[in-house]
Amino acid sequence: MRIIVISGVILLLSFSLAAVPNKVNFGIYRVSGGVDARDFARTPEQWKTLPLEAEPVISDQDILVYDFSKHAMRLTPEAIKRLPHPPVTGIPFVVVVNGERIYPGVFYSMASSIPCKLPVIVTDTMGQDTSVPSDLIFMQRAYPESFAKGKDVRSDERVKSIFATLKKLGSL
Repeated sequence: MRIIVISGVILLLSFSLAAVPNKVNFGIYRVSGGVDARDFARTPEQWKTLPLEAEPVISDQDILVYDFSKHAMRLTPEAIKRLPHPPVTGIPFVVVVNGERIYPGVFYSMASSIPCKLPVIVTDTMGQDTSVPSDLIFMQRAYPESFAKGKDVRSDERVKSIFATLKKLGSL
């Protein structure tokens, strides 16, 4: 009887461990619940408590190289396909490192004329500028860049540190 119980526990543990997803060290997560990006940008600190989607839009596994000086990322083809097609009002996201929320941002469209003081990833510029490879995205400081004020939250050392640890820091 004891052998059967021990065998059952071992079998259960093996199935449980197989079901555990890969750990996400760095992720860009959409905010759940249809939060308006304009309200998101106007309400400081709200991003720290809003629920996030279960899976990141972009994870460290999707990023081949991260250029910390330019806040540019070379992505896998699969990650490029997952990028959202935001309305002109944007789609809010939160950058997370090792489970800790680092800073908020917004996925934007180049069709938008609405300024945003948060970091922005414009998802529909890829392939528009032939001088920039189509697998690169940039985390802009604000939209437009001239709208940026105060501290640059993108330069958080926790972001740099995780990419250094993963050996993915580089120049793009």
